[in-house]
Amino acid sequence: MSNFTPFHWEKEKRTSAGEAYLTRLEDFVLASDSGETEAVMFSYSYIGLPEKKEKPVVFAYNGGPGSASEWLHMGLLGPKIMEIPGYPKVDRPAKYVFTENKNFLLDCCDLVLIDPVGTGYAPLLKEEAAGKYYETQGDAVSFAKFIVNWLTENERMHAPVYLLGESYGTIRNVVLADELPEDVNLRGIISVGTSLNVGAKGTLLIEPNVRRLGVNAAVCRYHYHPELDETDFIRDAMEFAYGDYAHALMMGNRLPEEKREAVLDKLAYYSGLDKTLLDRQNLRFSEQDFMTKLCPGEFVSMYDARMKLDLQGDGTMTSLENADIVEVDMDQEPFISCIGSSIGDCIRAYYDAELNRPEGRVYQDDTLAVAMNWDYRSYEKDTLQLPVDLMKENENLRFLFVNGRYDLSSTFDFVTYYLSQYDLPKDRISCEVLESGHASYIGDGNAKALSSAVRTFIEGDRDEL
Repeated sequence: MSNFTPFHWEKEKRTSAGEAYLTRLEDFVLASDSGETEAVMFSYSYIGLPEKKEKPVVFAYNGGPGSASEWLHMGLLGPKIMEIPGYPKVDRPAKYVFTENKNFLLDCCDLVLIDPVGTGYAPLLKEEAAGKYYETQGDAVSFAKFIVNWLTENERMHAPVYLLGESYGTIRNVVLADELPEDVNLRGIISVGTSLNVGAKGTLLIEPNVRRLGVNAAVCRYHYHPELDETDFIRDAMEFAYGDYAHALMMGNRLPEEKREAVLDKLAYYSGLDKTLLDRQNLRFSEQDFMTKLCPGEFVSMYDARMKLDLQGDGTMTSLENADIVEVDMDQEPFISCIGSSIGDCIRAYYDAELNRPEGRVYQDDTLAVAMNWDYRSYEKDTLQLPVDLMKENENLRFLFVNGRYDLSSTFDFVTYYLSQYDLPKDRISCEVLESGHASYIGDGNAKALSSAVRTFIEGDRDEL
């Protein structure tokens, strides 16, 4: 599309405390090798004034793949964010308050939120180029081009750079870090809801039920044993998982009957699932089993398992074989159906009140339209191994892993197991588990807690310099 006109808009603003900053919205045009315009990325930059060229810059994005940055934007990083009173016990859709972000990170870093091709106001201009951008490496290449361009245009090539990705964005984090040129001063990667194993070439050699029993126990305690200490219950469940339960699964029918019965009793206790079901399925259960049978007649949310709705049908999920994952019906998914529209309402309200829209564009928010066509398999490297390689190559690189305790999609116990199996330098790794779901900043106090963790992570670099 040769007649495409790139969008650029900016305005100086102030926080309620009087701190000046620049808000900038702009297109980044992506072209073919022959120079023909193919696609657009869209960004929101928040730059403290007066601008400090040495100030850290955080580049942030959501996942999907196929999601715009509106979740992180409206839930955590923007100058205004959404708060949901009473969460997770909310109506459908949830009532919310759109208010000033009292934990706006502009004091410690400048912020750039990025919408990838095919999301938000970032159109794919040539349909035949979809395969180039809707795949793991092509996506990362486009982000690397964007970041280098942004740093160059803003004379910030020597500034410390941090990548903050959520969900699929955590895969983008490491692939993008691998694509960035060496002269980019990459200092940290912030992984919110880690999903490095999705589409990975490598494997985690463990029974999935063993690794996931930690999050299953957290959810079981919330619904059935609220009087018990959460930390103790989860710890005991994980000790059982890696001990007697793992042994029983390995032994199969060689396990003596009395030991099998004891394991079955404990598994029912820690998982909350019916003993008969577990017996019939040889001590194993699927993600679908857990979401549809933990609370009979109700569907427990994949994204925040404290939330549930009446189960419609059998809760059958769609398999995305290209990524070894399943997708739930979003109309039935308790978290998405309660919160998703609120995020969309907030970004529209923010535009109406303070921003300027690109003319003639429709805001794209159909995540599945991109996700269902995403190519994970063509990426040749192993995303599970990449953090190890990146930290060996860059002795200054640090990781912050953040997870929600009730997230069944990107579980906290995945990070625990992953770090036990891969040789990442412990002195450059930080981990946080919040009382939240997949969007770990949603819920009373969580945006503040996560902002504090990010601020501490960034300022930790200053202490070492």
